[in-house]
Amino acid sequence: MEKAGSKKRKRPEKSVIEEAVSEVLEKGQSINRTALALNISRAYLAKIVKKVKTSGDSSYEHCPNIGNRRIFTTEQENMLADYLKTASKMCHGLTRHQAKKLGFDYAVANDICPPKWKEVETATDDWLKGFMSRHKDLTVRKPESTSLSCATSFNKANVSTLFEKLNTVLQRYKFPLHRIFNADETGCSTVTNPPKVIAERGSKQIGQVTSAERGTLVTTLFFINAAGGFLPQVFVFPRVNYKDIMLNNGPPGALGLAQVSGWITEDCFVKAVEHFAIHVRPSKENPALILMDNHTSHVNLRVVEFARQNSIIIVTFPPHCSHKLQPLDITVYGPFKTRYRTAMNEWMLTNPDKQLLFTKLDNL
Repeated sequence: MEKAGSKKRKRPEKSVIEEAVSEVLEKGQSINRTALALNISRAYLAKIVKKVKTSGDSSYEHCPNIGNRRIFTTEQENMLADYLKTASKMCHGLTRHQAKKLGFDYAVANDICPPKWKEVETATDDWLKGFMSRHKDLTVRKPESTSLSCATSFNKANVSTLFEKLNTVLQRYKFPLHRIFNADETGCSTVTNPPKVIAERGSKQIGQVTSAERGTLVTTLFFINAAGGFLPQVFVFPRVNYKDIMLNNGPPGALGLAQVSGWITEDCFVKAVEHFAIHVRPSKENPALILMDNHTSHVNLRVVEFARQNSIIIVTFPPHCSHKLQPLDITVYGPFKTRYRTAMNEWMLTNPDKQLLFTKLDNL
């Protein structure tokens, strides 16, 4: 650890060291004066001068022993770093253990493997720590689970095809912004993850009141246009039959539907598209565009026929690509879910002896 107020001396250039050695050995200058004049360490210069005198060489070429613990050259380490980045972007990132194994195999292939590595058949933790410190753009992250279909379907060919079709449709129909809609649904549960709260330091476990152990799921479908406007939402309640009481104090004009699981189905989405047509009123002279994923509940014969009959143009995202291409996930659903969790927590704090309304629908 450096002393308070001290400054770390910069490593002198190679030419400076060679000049200092020449000043001492050839011109007879003292080590102290030369080291002070060239701002280098006196002890370091004395050590080099002694080494040159012992060797008996008339000329000296400075070869500093910098990075003597580094196994790979800078170029080789950069190649390793690029490989780790590429593997991570392809959803095949390497763990710390796998990275050490990769370093060992690379050292063996280049015939520069240290004996200590050969004993354990892997690189050491010290090497990995130094490697990570030299490449600040690398870090250890917890990845999100991504299915093989999602990882392989999101590629240049699929994305290019989508934007080519979208550009063709936009050029043909010349949609104004308020006629370009994005449709997607999200699940809203009566039990959400509570936000962070203030508690006593050192407490092993902190609890927060929720409505129940398991929540009741209600699916909410949004139609939002490129101008920032939106249509009344569509709610799918987990019930056999829909009753008007389910939308008490709900958004004006919202559509309520019932489905046993609470998830949207083909029948529900057909009614949702009819709800869309009622509010947007598309026609041959003034059609409307819907961008959505190609889930089986969205793309079916009934939906396609209704869309054609009512001048609704549908463009779907490539399969298993909505996690990257769906605009609503970040721009709308991210802030919505954050505010939703906050509102749920505030309601439970002000109504500690009550449960949310959805759980009371069991008696209907």
